[in-house]
Amino acid sequence: MTAAPVVASPSTTPAPTAKVDCVVLNPATGACDVVGVVYALTQVGDRTYIGGSFKSVSGAPRANVAAIRGDGTLDPTWKPETDGVVYAMAASNDGTKIFLGGTFTTVGGQAKARLAAVTPDTGALVAGWTGTASDKVRAIAVDNGDRLYVGGNFNSVAGRAFPKLAAVSQTTGAAVSTFVPRPNGNLIALTVSDDGSRVYAGGSFTALNGVSRKGIAEVVATTAALTSFAPTEGGVTIALDVTPSGRLFASTSNNRLWAYDTGSDSVPEYVIQSSGEVQGILALDDEVYVGGHFTSISKAHLKRVQVASLVTSTGQITGWAPPVNGWYGVWTLGLTRTPLSPEAAPALSIGGGFSAVSGISRRGYARFLF
Repeated sequence: MTAAPVVASPSTTPAPTAKVDCVVLNPATGACDVVGVVYALTQVGDRTYIGGSFKSVSGAPRANVAAIRGDGTLDPTWKPETDGVVYAMAASNDGTKIFLGGTFTTVGGQAKARLAAVTPDTGALVAGWTGTASDKVRAIAVDNGDRLYVGGNFNSVAGRAFPKLAAVSQTTGAAVSTFVPRPNGNLIALTVSDDGSRVYAGGSFTALNGVSRKGIAEVVATTAALTSFAPTEGGVTIALDVTPSGRLFASTSNNRLWAYDTGSDSVPEYVIQSSGEVQGILALDDEVYVGGHFTSISKAHLKRVQVASLVTSTGQITGWAPPVNGWYGVWTLGLTRTPLSPEAAPALSIGGGFSAVSGISRRGYARFLF
């Protein structure tokens, strides 16, 4: 494969934004010994909500969650505060809730175990929302109805014995009793098809409800019934995303990115190999953006430091290549709003454990304009 620029690619120069602060600064060297990491982001209106492992943003106290306004500045009013890491975030369909998943046991000083719903204006817990999890929540995804899909290390959700993968109501947080796929290993990644009919799950499992599925599965959203889609290569799945038209992208622990037409068969359309793991995927119909802790696309012999993009239909690597520093790399990507007109293209946002992008200081979060 050779590099080929795509018109849709965003700028390689990050726009001005708020920064996640260093967690532990080395007093002797002035270097950051423990970086703040952004693992998740979501969007409501012109606010970008970020979650991860950090203590402050642009000098203001923010315990693991924060909101960044469309102009790139820190929102001064949204500060839920959690006592543990936030690994996953999603917004409800009506924009009235921000869902959080992670290792926390309190939100805003109130008991709330590992799964929560907060308001998008102040971050207060949504009254009466009952969702909880017995162990780490690693991934969440919403459908276009009332379901919030939850994946992780847990054995129960909302007080029901639904291990590793479950669904709860976006409105109430109550568990959905008809969705019980029972993976035999932990969930790491989740995504939902654009029409809401299919849920894609990735992780360390080898079976769902006793039926073989090696690290990746497609289930019917309403019933959790397995479809015939059953790839046999790859191993542990780290990240997943599906394009609006239905092409699925999955990254695995053997440093590969797999592209599937799930409506065709279980054989990948193409495979991209990188020098390290892909930890985050944003799949659009014309271009796919990936982030991780790699320094090159191996078979193409192209230098790509922590981020890259490819043509969706062919896998051809594009010329978009803003270098991102840091050992933790990039963990999440998404389209986010700016103060530009409603007709303008949204920006591409990335989150992770970095301190510079394209040589410009951007700690933990960066935004690229199209």
